[in-house]
Amino acid sequence: MAVPDSSRTASLGRRLTAQDASFLYAESFSGPAHVGMLSFFEGEIPFDRLVGHIEGRLHLLPRYRQRLVSVPLNLAHASLEDDPAFKIENHVKCHRLTPGTSEAEMIQAALRIYEPPLSRSRPLWEMHAFQGVEGGRTGLLWKIHHCLSDGVSAVDLTSGLLDFRADAAPTDPPQEPWTPHPLPSLAENLLSAWQDRMEAQVDAAWKAQELLRSPKELAERTSQLGEAARALSRLFARPIVAAPWNAGLVSQRRNLAWSRYPFTDIRAIRNAFGGTVNDVVLAMVSEAAARYLAQRGCNPGELPLRIGCPVNVSRENERGTLGNRISMTFPELSATPMEPADRLKAVLQETERINSSRVAQSLELLTEAMNLVPPSLMGLTSMLASIGIDSAAVLSKLVPALPNGRFGIPACGVNFIATSTPGVQVAQYLAGHALLDTISLAPLAGNLGYGVSIFGYNQNLYFGMMAEPRLMPDVELMKSLLDEVFEELKQAAAQSASREASVAQD
Repeated sequence: MAVPDSSRTASLGRRLTAQDASFLYAESFSGPAHVGMLSFFEGEIPFDRLVGHIEGRLHLLPRYRQRLVSVPLNLAHASLEDDPAFKIENHVKCHRLTPGTSEAEMIQAALRIYEPPLSRSRPLWEMHAFQGVEGGRTGLLWKIHHCLSDGVSAVDLTSGLLDFRADAAPTDPPQEPWTPHPLPSLAENLLSAWQDRMEAQVDAAWKAQELLRSPKELAERTSQLGEAARALSRLFARPIVAAPWNAGLVSQRRNLAWSRYPFTDIRAIRNAFGGTVNDVVLAMVSEAAARYLAQRGCNPGELPLRIGCPVNVSRENERGTLGNRISMTFPELSATPMEPADRLKAVLQETERINSSRVAQSLELLTEAMNLVPPSLMGLTSMLASIGIDSAAVLSKLVPALPNGRFGIPACGVNFIATSTPGVQVAQYLAGHALLDTISLAPLAGNLGYGVSIFGYNQNLYFGMMAEPRLMPDVELMKSLLDEVFEELKQAAAQSASREASVAQD
């Protein structure tokens, strides 16, 4: 065996963290682990101009030309390496629709492309342009694997391709043409994996030594980890409502509905009742879900909805580094319809309870502890779980979805995920064409047959409601209920403001 080139191993790409890699290990055929955006641009973007624009920015986005390289026997997590076979045509594709194709038809065409997992043999992203959309618009579907980025990092990636002016000057070309490093040999790959594992163990040993020098800090850290584990155990031991969208395992098929709400109205609601924009969002999605359950004839009794809410925990010096730095909170809210103002008050109380319990911080400690789990063990257990889920998902297609979750799969952990990303609050442009609307696409997996992704852009909040059509065949009903809740909150906020103005005049 040839001796590995030490200069080559020193230039190897970034090794995935345990949290990054967990999205690879958890991926299944029925639950792909990519995230995405569906965007609409003004006018028709000529495809050759689009490709040229992206090629002119690739030197600013090195991750777009790197692919995964796995380590034999999962001795370490995969690394990201330059892809010598990179071709832009493998990632940017054009779909010419019949002129005047409706938005709904275009979305269905985009979802069929969005559903399959990304190929791991090349960089884990794709962009699909759809020409011929009604109104003369161009539709653009973005796909990027979750192992590369969380929601905030995805904004950093996509923003590198967008401008803040239609007539923005071309990006300065790179000083030197891109010359990819060759993929590492087996020896280089194994040596790099061994070095990274040794460095990780040395780092863990130093941290342990520091803790041993401070028995008080060691006791506090041990207590925090123990309390975090106990808190999560207590949380998931409590039963939750059996929602129809949790009554079976998802297939690969997806449906989408979306709504757009002005930030000015969201802020008016927040100002009238207190809390944050995220509190208003949580009130909207939880009340819409409760009303959906009622319309579907579900009787939740005293059982709550439990919603998984990802929380970005990136430190200031980690912004722009891509990858995943997320924790979670799990608010529990009534599964019975309420007056929207009362719902928002209940959300504020639940948010205060969660903040005082420091659940997100506790889960972050447990997430950091994932780095101590051997990659081989993570990979094996996840692979077995994915095979089991995919097999069960295939079998579940033979059994009709059961109403109200009766005799279906018990609700496990959470009812749905609601993720919120701030986005950019001014207009953006791609190759000189204005970005009109952009909808974030939520991943689904296991028995989570519904999820909502909230994204801010140009003084609007966009709600993308993703559903597996067998478990939730009527995602448009959820959209109409969300619109209804928003209008009621908006009216309640206006009435509150009017009363305050009247009192001030008196």
